[in-house]
Amino acid sequence: MKYRQIILDVDDTLIDANKTEDYAVHRLFNHHHWRLTPELQKQYHTWNQGLWRQLEQGRIGYEELSQCTWHDFLKARLGVNVDGLSIMQEYRSYFGQCHQLLPGARDFMRYAKRQGYSLTVLSNGETAMQHRRLRDAGVEDEFDLIVVSEETHFQKPEAGIFDYFFKHAKFGSKETLFFGDGLKSDILGAVDYGFDSIWYNHRHRKNTLHLHPLFEVDTYEALIKLMQHDFKPKM
Repeated sequence: MKYRQIILDVDDTLIDANKTEDYAVHRLFNHHHWRLTPELQKQYHTWNQGLWRQLEQGRIGYEELSQCTWHDFLKARLGVNVDGLSIMQEYRSYFGQCHQLLPGARDFMRYAKRQGYSLTVLSNGETAMQHRRLRDAGVEDEFDLIVVSEETHFQKPEAGIFDYFFKHAKFGSKETLFFGDGLKSDILGAVDYGFDSIWYNHRHRKNTLHLHPLFEVDTYEALIKLMQHDFKPKM
């Protein structure tokens, strides 16, 4: 085999991030009797994605993100003044309850294990939450190693999180393939660290960073087909 180990991201690679966010936002707004419109929910998604990009770029820290996400958003949009950390903790409790796998993910894991690949996880986020979601989805035991940014004190795409990962992994970077949806966090992280990646572009986003992953696919079925040909490019 060309690779011995496959790294997978969690949010929107294994678990449907849109459905998770939708569930958590609705639970939060319903609990506090805040009016949620489709436009407001769209604004929150854009706001939250922007903060996570700043985190990945090192412009803000995790604690700052936790404090300002809901505090600043609710104050600006609804005129509501809340304890940002308290609301974020509540939101994350709802977020952690949702764990719907993306189509084909479970079949891929079963196939990969049968073929002898070591499956691992490398995710940004909170350690306990990500373990819980994978466990509730019934797939935690499929992975030989699960690394979450909280325990490493680094965020993808920072090199430090990959240093931590490979220090604990069975195989080195030359035997490893990264499969993830995050163009900046996953694909750029792998490119900068010097190992191969496949962009799981199931949301059909533009490659604004002009990166060159080994392949780009939009389904797990397409990933399995690449595995069947040992990831050899078409002639």
